[in-house]
Amino acid sequence: MGSIFAIGGGEIRDRETEPIDRRVCEATGEDSPAALFVPTASGDAAGYCDGFDAYYGDHLGCRTRHLTLHDADVEEDEIRTDVEWADLVYVGGGSTPLLLDRWRETGADRVLRGAYEDGTVLAGLSAGAMCWFASGLSDAADDAEYAGVDCLGWVEGLAVTPHAHPLRRAAFREFLATRPEAGLALEDGCAVEIRDGEFRILSAGGEATAYWYRHRDGVVRVAELDESEQFRSLETLR
Repeated sequence: MGSIFAIGGGEIRDRETEPIDRRVCEATGEDSPAALFVPTASGDAAGYCDGFDAYYGDHLGCRTRHLTLHDADVEEDEIRTDVEWADLVYVGGGSTPLLLDRWRETGADRVLRGAYEDGTVLAGLSAGAMCWFASGLSDAADDAEYAGVDCLGWVEGLAVTPHAHPLRRAAFREFLATRPEAGLALEDGCAVEIRDGEFRILSAGGEATAYWYRHRDGVVRVAELDESEQFRSLETLR
């Protein structure tokens, strides 16, 4: 398996998550990684692609390419060609339901799963962080401020929500009360890195926090998780 870097939020054009993004690049083991940007959740916004090129390309020294999936004629073989080129795949923010629907329509989810199993590094911010987990709390709902969404489930038994400000954390706790999963709420500038069944918390500036929610005695309890250089078993979160 590859690694997953799930980042709670931050503006890449302002380099707000740079320490985390440098770790993403280092995880590939390449001096100039091939970085594939997947902006599905934003509707393939052109400005987002330009910002990624400037940041991951010009600033971080990657070779960049975009995988845009909102073209009605996109073929799974084309998707596979781009994904197989990449050392790392970075998934941008936006609407998680839009992302999941389009990936399933095009087969991108199957191609990305194969790449992950072959060792490709996966990273993403906001919707691009949430999508890999069992479920999450999205702010892209049509008729509510927040809504739960079933995600890809590659990280089993764990829900994630990004942008973990107090109101969203309260909504996430209510969501988890109706679900079997444990949960992680990631503040902007905070990430969880997962590899080989283990995890650690990263913080871009040393202050951003992850909140861990788990079911105990019929109640959803919460604790803060500190940034750490040491990996711990994912099973301790579930």
